[in-house]
Amino acid sequence: MDDDHLESGTPGPVPAESVPVPAAPMGRGFWAAMILIGVLILLIIYAQVQGVTRSIPVNLTGTSWTLTYYESSGETMVPVMNGTKVNISFGLDNGTSLGGYSGCNWYRSQYTISNFTLSLTKEVTTGTTCAEPGVMQLESEYMQDLRNTSGIRFRSGHLFFYDTADRPLLIFEQKTS
Repeated sequence: MDDDHLESGTPGPVPAESVPVPAAPMGRGFWAAMILIGVLILLIIYAQVQGVTRSIPVNLTGTSWTLTYYESSGETMVPVMNGTKVNISFGLDNGTSLGGYSGCNWYRSQYTISNFTLSLTKEVTTGTTCAEPGVMQLESEYMQDLRNTSGIRFRSGHLFFYDTADRPLLIFEQKTS
């Protein structure tokens, strides 16, 4: 008789395995877990943003840095010319000397850092004149930017020097070797 129903087109009994079973409604445990995941994601994002926007204190004593960008003529940040070495090294104690090579000459100054404020005193430089095009201009702008620095910050492996208006003047990366 079941075969007759199939041949005649009249509906017959439907097997139980072919009836879709609705999913169980999401319980309180599921929604609690989803809320916790959302909160964790927001905390991770917040922590990343805070790391980008806040200065991180760093002990600069005994470190050396290579200049990568400098402010040119009060207008824009420009990369250091290929092959030109400009660097800065900090003494072993806050308040001792910092110094380095400015592209053509050696320089040294006493420094103090307090609350992300850099103060320089007693600057001394050598008096060499370089014939290579652009190096003396870079050196002049670098030394002027160094003198105009008031703030110092460390972010993402780079050292930033800022003026009193909080505009970047110099960007260094830590010297390797």
